[in-house]
Amino acid sequence: MNNWSLKVLQTVIDTGSLQSAAQQLHRTSPALSMTLKKLEDELGFQVLDRSQYRLHLTERGKLFMRHARELLRQQERLESVVVQLRDEGEPQLRIALDAGMSGLVVKEAVMKIQEQFPATELRVSGYSQLNSLKQVAEGLEDFAVCPWIPTFHQVADFESIRIGQFNLVAVMSSYLVKQFGMPKKREDLAEHAYILPQEMNLGINPEQIYKLPGRSQIRVNDVRTLVEFLNSGMGWGIAPRQMIAGEIAKGQLVEIHIPGFLDHVQLEFHLLRLASKQLGPAGQLFWQHFIDRERFLTEEYF
Repeated sequence: MNNWSLKVLQTVIDTGSLQSAAQQLHRTSPALSMTLKKLEDELGFQVLDRSQYRLHLTERGKLFMRHARELLRQQERLESVVVQLRDEGEPQLRIALDAGMSGLVVKEAVMKIQEQFPATELRVSGYSQLNSLKQVAEGLEDFAVCPWIPTFHQVADFESIRIGQFNLVAVMSSYLVKQFGMPKKREDLAEHAYILPQEMNLGINPEQIYKLPGRSQIRVNDVRTLVEFLNSGMGWGIAPRQMIAGEIAKGQLVEIHIPGFLDHVQLEFHLLRLASKQLGPAGQLFWQHFIDRERFLTEEYF
């Protein structure tokens, strides 16, 4: 038994078929099938249930897979340490910000790294539609600041730190309110275009959350465009309060309040990283800054 056979087993289970696993691992399906059969012969018990179209773990296989995943995570940590030792530190630290997340959130931590690790290049990139989380899951970014719900743990083995919270509010321009009146019920919204994000990563579809039949739709792929369209009176939509607070205060945008309608949503945003990724000294400093900050907020407010 070796780590390769464990990786093959994990990929087959995660993708659901030998064919999909073969494409991901750049091998042939017969080669993977032979690897799995050899693994079962070495273990002395059946790991996979092959009686159905989609491969499933047997009861013994489930227990074995749980321990195998932990072993593979430890291997990833070891490989990460080896890379750091070979490269003598972190030449670059990559930070992803999802749409609506202000760069000021990481300002203090970035300044600390500049002071203590001036040779480390900091790269801060913006993403939309939860792509920041996907980038971390695929190892293309080291950290992400993004909206967070616990089900995101299904995407990858993340560690996350609560940074703060933000509110989503339903709004429309004061121009539309003056022209058509304030919406009082769900059906009133159907008379206006619904400005919403395109389907996000992780299977989140805003259209399924706000089901309003008969409306026209304008789909955008970033929050800033959504806010611009709302300001111009092109329809109604849901936007982060911190991005439109000025327009609300000036009366350019008006909050929509409809009984029984999900017009206000409160979410947390977190800093996250892959649990299997071993951090270098700059990354550890960045992560520890938010651990200390969360501890301070907890002691201060709870």
